[in-house]
Amino acid sequence: MRNLIAWVLLLAVFLIAGEGLNLFRIHVVDWLAYGRAADGVISILGLILAFLGTAFLGGYVYYRDKKRGKLQREGWRGRPVTKKRLPRQR
Repeated sequence: MRNLIAWVLLLAVFLIAGEGLNLFRIHVVDWLAYGRAADGVISILGLILAFLGTAFLGGYVYYRDKKRGKLQREGWRGRPVTKKRLPRQR
């Protein structure tokens, strides 16, 4: 049940981001064709909606990978950075 709720939430956010891109696409064309200010405002709101949905999905994936230990710290030119270990005290 828990996984189902997570999938539904992710699907809803994905659809919201897609609708934001669709709003942006449609209203930019209308704004260029007719020059109404309302179309410009709605296109900006659609772009913000798409950005927020995409940021949420990216944050979800990042948090999940961090929780599972799949992230690796990278150094210069993508090389893995080894952790410096402190000497053991006996």
